[in-house]
Amino acid sequence: MFRKFLFIMTLLNLSVNALADDHGSTPALAPPKATGKYVNQWIPFPGIAVKDLITAEPVAKTAEKGRIQVVVFIASWCIPCQQIIDDFTRLETKHQKKYTNLLFVFAHDSEADAVAFAKQYKIEDRSYLGTAKILEDFHQPELPSVYASDRFGWLAYRKLNVKKSDIAELDTFITKHSSF
Repeated sequence: MFRKFLFIMTLLNLSVNALADDHGSTPALAPPKATGKYVNQWIPFPGIAVKDLITAEPVAKTAEKGRIQVVVFIASWCIPCQQIIDDFTRLETKHQKKYTNLLFVFAHDSEADAVAFAKQYKIEDRSYLGTAKILEDFHQPELPSVYASDRFGWLAYRKLNVKKSDIAELDTFITKHSSF
């Protein structure tokens, strides 16, 4: 008898909560950010608030409609980043005419070290120093990490701790999404 009573009270409680939610008693939620969890909704590619390495000015970038935006989080002190940067530049050269923007964001790095690293690998014109905002929006990505949008501005690809063997997967993603 007690179980039956408990079951009925649970159902009543759930229905009251559902009615309260339907009448707008809960505040509107902020738009979702990039996340490591599966969700059942489309996630807009987050805006990118960074600092330009050349001019040292703050820059706000958004995913361009019709272009794939690939954001690579790296750091000059990160050994895997140093080992894989040449693969990223080769991939960028291969896809530069295929509606693809590749941006390098230095996370947890000093400006001087980021500039020296970018000059050494000739990526200074598309390299940025990460801000607290971008690192928060992308949930403090492990290095090196890649996030990419599709041509419609949605988050479509995410890979943490990228290794040389993952470059082929990113290449396939760019090829598929830039071919239509």
